[in-house]
Amino acid sequence: MADYANLPKDTLQEITKFLSFSDYIKFGAVCSQWYDMAKERHQFFQKQLPWLLFFDNNSPKLFDPSEEKVYQIEIPELQGRRCVSSSHGWLITIDLNVNLNLLNPLSKAQVKLPKLPFDTSNDRSRNHNECFWLATPEERRDQFVYKAVLSTDPCKGNDYIVMVIYYAHFKLAFWRPGDLTWTMINSDFYLEDIIWCSGAFYVVGSSNQVCLVELGMDNKLIKISSQDTFYFQGLEKYLVDFMGDLILVFKDYFYNNENGTEDDSNEGNYDNGYRTGNFILFKLDRKDKKFIELKDINGYILILGSNQAVLIPTIDLVDKTKDNLIFFSDDFMHGSHKYGYIDSGAYNIRDKRITLFPLSKIYNLTKKPIFIDVNHVTLY
Repeated sequence: MADYANLPKDTLQEITKFLSFSDYIKFGAVCSQWYDMAKERHQFFQKQLPWLLFFDNNSPKLFDPSEEKVYQIEIPELQGRRCVSSSHGWLITIDLNVNLNLLNPLSKAQVKLPKLPFDTSNDRSRNHNECFWLATPEERRDQFVYKAVLSTDPCKGNDYIVMVIYYAHFKLAFWRPGDLTWTMINSDFYLEDIIWCSGAFYVVGSSNQVCLVELGMDNKLIKISSQDTFYFQGLEKYLVDFMGDLILVFKDYFYNNENGTEDDSNEGNYDNGYRTGNFILFKLDRKDKKFIELKDINGYILILGSNQAVLIPTIDLVDKTKDNLIFFSDDFMHGSHKYGYIDSGAYNIRDKRITLFPLSKIYNLTKKPIFIDVNHVTLY
């Protein structure tokens, strides 16, 4: 019988160069020696696309879009909590008492965060505060925080920042390890996304204005540019760190009558068949402070949704045939999703074709799915 536990260390190191993420998990479960090697070499396994965390009747599962395989996963820490966002392999979750925490879904490491501050300094805040506390605990949990991102991976140390959009999209707040409270930044416009890019946070608003978040004595938003075309104002917006450049992405929807009823198409009724239809990309010219449309992203893949936007060079992937794609998850915020969270898939930028993931044919997708960048996840 082979003595796998006592294989030479250099042999094990060589093996780790050829492991996919799923192989890495299995590798670390073989024996204590292989576990130690997996812990030491977790950053060396083959790069791959983020996996989609979805919920089948509230049971969490992971979908690998490269191989189209589904894996069962136990995350009891998510009981009663909603996944707000994911960033650097961590989940940002919230419970019924609107307590936030960071959760590594595999190692189960957690970081508890302070309570977010409520603001009653003006009529708009007071009105929202009144409506907020009239809602059910589930509604408060699901609506209070819209997006959250990290400046870097907490596994690398305590030099990171958590930034969140909350309070009906009008508030921005940040927290650093060691802070007793969040620091709040007011906004006079509706906030739609955040990104960490080139050592700073940036946000995009409902009127397509992109602002630098200046952290310091004043903690304020500084407008750097906007995409002024009126058509784009009603579309979903994402910010992407494109190797130090800022990319602004718009997502348009269409109405799919196959999943809705005639009544569903009434204005203001979103319990229907709205589906992703198109993406439009713009790159910020920092010198002229203007956005220039991008027709393709040759050599790269984008991952968009409730996660912090991820850019992956195709050359880093085992499967290099995937290129010029946008993988997206169902992050449509309106309505009750009575047909389930089924609008997740891949968009081909070249031919504008969409291929939805086949999950809804098998599973009852009861909660918002979210991509996790497994290239940052450590099991230990």
